[in-house]
This record gives sequence, C-alpha cells and structure tokens, in this order.
Amino acid sequence: MKKMISTEESKPYRRIITGQERRFLFAPTTHISLVLRLRGQISEEALEKAVEKMLITYPQFRVRIEWDEAGVHDATTEGAAKVPVNVYPRKSDDDWIDVLNQEHAIPLRPSKGPLTRFILVKGSDASELIVFCHHTISDGRSLEFALREVLLHLNNPNRESAEFLDVPPQTLDIFPKGSEWGRVKRGLVGRINKNWQKEKVLFDEEDLVNIWEAAWKKTSYGIEIIEFDEDETQRLVEVSRENDVTLNSTLLIALVKSRIDAIGSYDGKAKVATAVDARKRLQIDCSGAVGFYAGGSFTEFDFKGKSSLWDNVRSYHKDVSKDLENNNVFETVISHHYLDQTLVDAMSAAFYGDQIESHQSRYKKLSEYASKKDGMVVKYLERMGSRAPDIISTNLGRLSIPSEVDGITVERAFFTPSAGMKMEIVLGIATISGKLTVTLNYYHGYADVDNVVKIRDRAEEILRSLIEK
Repeated sequence: MKKMISTEESKPYRRIITGQERRFLFAPTTHISLVLRLRGQISEEALEKAVEKMLITYPQFRVRIEWDEAGVHDATTEGAAKVPVNVYPRKSDDDWIDVLNQEHAIPLRPSKGPLTRFILVKGSDASELIVFCHHTISDGRSLEFALREVLLHLNNPNRESAEFLDVPPQTLDIFPKGSEWGRVKRGLVGRINKNWQKEKVLFDEEDLVNIWEAAWKKTSYGIEIIEFDEDETQRLVEVSRENDVTLNSTLLIALVKSRIDAIGSYDGKAKVATAVDARKRLQIDCSGAVGFYAGGSFTEFDFKGKSSLWDNVRSYHKDVSKDLENNNVFETVISHHYLDQTLVDAMSAAFYGDQIESHQSRYKKLSEYASKKDGMVVKYLERMGSRAPDIISTNLGRLSIPSEVDGITVERAFFTPSAGMKMEIVLGIATISGKLTVTLNYYHGYADVDNVVKIRDRAEEILRSLIEK
C-alpha cells in the first residue's frame, strides 16, 4: 500500500551533484537505511503529515537527478516523483529485513525519482519506521536528521517545519585548508581520464535499470545483528574509556579478532576503514546539513595474536587517531572530484553485465562489455578488489532522536549502510534509548554467509566477555 506525500507548498530546490556523490549513481546496491523499532500505535495519516513537514525542512530527500543524453546534471525537486510512505504488515521482529529486500529490488530511474522512500512495517504493538535513501543524495547522518524531524512532528502536529539550512554541498572549495591536491596527484588522475577517453563507453539510465533488474534477481540483502541493552551499552562505553580508547575502536578490533578466531588469519595486515562525518571539518560549518558530508579513515592494521585484545585496540586507536587529526580522511572523496565518473559507471557495467538476461533491452551491449578481458575497466576492477577494506564501519553514535513521542517509545535503531560486493565485514552502528545495535551487512551470493554468521557469533562472545562483572 503506497501513500504519496504532497509537497506543493515547498519551493523548488536545485543543486549540483558532486563527484563523490556521483560515484554511487550507477550501482544498484547503494541504498542506505535507518530503521527505528517503535512500541505503540502509529497513525498512518499523522505519519504522512509529519513526513510532508520534514520534506519542507529537507527538500534534498525529494529530488530527482537530471540525466539525459548529455549526461548527469543537477539534483532538483522540479518534476520529481512524490516521496511515498509504503506500509507493510508486521508479523515478526525480522519482517523489516524482508521488506527492505522488496524495496531494494524495485528498479530506480534517478531522472524521475523518488530517491527516498519512507516505510512503515506496522504491527499491533511494535512497528519499524524506515527511511530508505539512495547514497547519492544522503549519508547516514542525514537519515538521522530526517527521522528526528518526523518524530518531532508526530509528537506535536502543530509544530512548524524547521527552517531549511541552505549550505553548500561538500565541494573542493570548502574542504579544509591543507587538504588540496598538488600538481602530481592531479596529474595522475588527469592521465587516467585522458587514457579513458581512448576507450570510453557511455552508459545511461536504461543500462542502469537493466543492471538493477538483473542484479536483484541474483542477490538479496543480508543482515546479522548484535544487540546490547542499556546496562551492557553503558558498560562497553565505560570499559573502552578505562582503556583510553573509543567504543568505535573497541568494536572494530573486536570484529577483527572475531574474524581471525572464526575463519582464520588475514593474508597480511587487516585493511580497516571507518567512515567520518565531515560536517564540522569543512571551512564552512555544515552541522545539521543533509547530503553527503563524509570522509574516511583507512588503516592497515597488524593484529598481534600474542598481545591482549586491549593492547591491540589501543594500538589501532593510536594509529587511527593520527589519521583523524589530519586531512587524510578526505583523500578518497577528493579523488572522485577529479576522476571522470563515467569510468566508475563502466566499472559497474562490467561487474554486473554478465548477469543481464537475453530478454532485457540492453542485453547485447552490457553482456558484450562485461566479457572484455582487457582494458582500463578490467584493470581497475581488479585493483579495486585487491584494495577493498576487509572491514569498514559507520558509527552514527548516540542518535539525536527523541526516545518517546506521543505515547510511542523508540526501542532500538538499526543502521544498514549497504555493503560492498568485495568487502567481508560492513558494520552499521547506532545507539538510541541507551541501547547499542551493531549490524553486519552483506549480499547473498557474494559473501560467505556461514562465515559472516560465525564472525557475528564470535564477536558477540568477545564483546560480552569485556563487560562481564
């Protein structure tokens, strides 16, 4: 059942799509979602009105992407399809995962939208409220802002929409001073772009729809979950502080150890990545802004099996703290501002093209392209696979979302940041109402599910052992 949100009172909105946002556009697996488990009765009509008011504050969530024969242009609300609130019945605590898979499988035409959907998995006592959004227009923190506004409007239907925060997207001119690339780095990417022109193949929205339909016939989204209650969460925070580290460092290295214990050592050092909220690191304070405002830390970490877990956590924390203090967190996102993003499109086409079925409109083009054995795209796909992180974490921390509104209690949050086809462990971490939840995210057919479950089970054992009294 779909209910559309009218936003006729809000003004048209338009802005550029940055290179770091553009890189997600041509992949069928780049939706992210934030899920709130609620206790109490939710009025569908009240929810519709709350979402409508939120969209006035954050028009970014109702954009489409201008995409025509000349390429990809701006994000705009003009002519965009209306944002739906999709309602599903709830019978069990796991139904929301099945619902996410149904939503993932719906092919998206970015030039029409919507790039955002709200979903209510509604039960008689408990429900899940989900914001489901394409990564091109949103990061995890933005999803938090959206749900916070929706709940505040549910709590007070007469509340006025908060004022739209008009700040620029994360572009080169507002990156922190000292993060600029020198001539050598720009020259290297320039050569890549120049070489790409010699074998360039363009892919369009019809190609994307073909890829989307084929990819989701052969995979589904998987989530393994570790949940902690309020006391356990508080104790994990305390024991991390007692050891002079953050909870995020504790979780990451506990997962590294659980992987080693469950399925064996890494081939060399573990490649550990963590997403970084960049809003307060830019030359303009973008606190509260919706969009993609993120960087990342990447560390090759040598887990010492003969040392204690806490010694390993402290060692990692020391390394990553240095990285977070400088501008290295912007390296990857800056590279995508210079890189010709049609090369990224082509890599996606080559990766998924062999899954296209003969009845599809772009079967010949995509299947033939995927069968190529040489060229830049083949080389960069191989390089991407070898350099992909072994484990990546996005930790939203304590969500600034009310824990109770109008008789509805927010019981728990589940953050699903999508997953990488080449990444073994992708963590989504969020805390609400004092309760920590960790999700391990993967795609069936690409990840070894038995191994993911083993890692999850071992990680829970390790983490609970840290807080035993």
